[in-house]
Amino acid sequence: MKSQLITVQELDNTYTALQFICPGCATFGGTGLHMLPVNTMDHSPSWDWNGDLEKPTLSPSILTSIGEGRVCHSFLKDGVFVYLSDCSHDLTGTTVEIPDLPDWLLKGSEG
Repeated sequence: MKSQLITVQELDNTYTALQFICPGCATFGGTGLHMLPVNTMDHSPSWDWNGDLEKPTLSPSILTSIGEGRVCHSFLKDGVFVYLSDCSHDLTGTTVEIPDLPDWLLKGSEG
């Protein structure tokens, strides 16, 4: 599975988020996990999502800044990341297929 929907509860606000791994963000030493609000008016910002868990498309672009000048900026189209020129990692200017979610993240898995 490439992505999954989760329900997020923040104070009195509940919304749906798409959970997936970004290989560009993972180059900064973490998991690359993203949980972005999708198709909702209940959280800002929110991304438009095409409804496909295996080949997700999100709009607008995904811009992540992780301190010390580390930036990952991409479009996710049909399950493929398109890394833009302002990224500060080695995947700049490349396209990379969205990876499978790790077992520890999948709904219903233990551990």
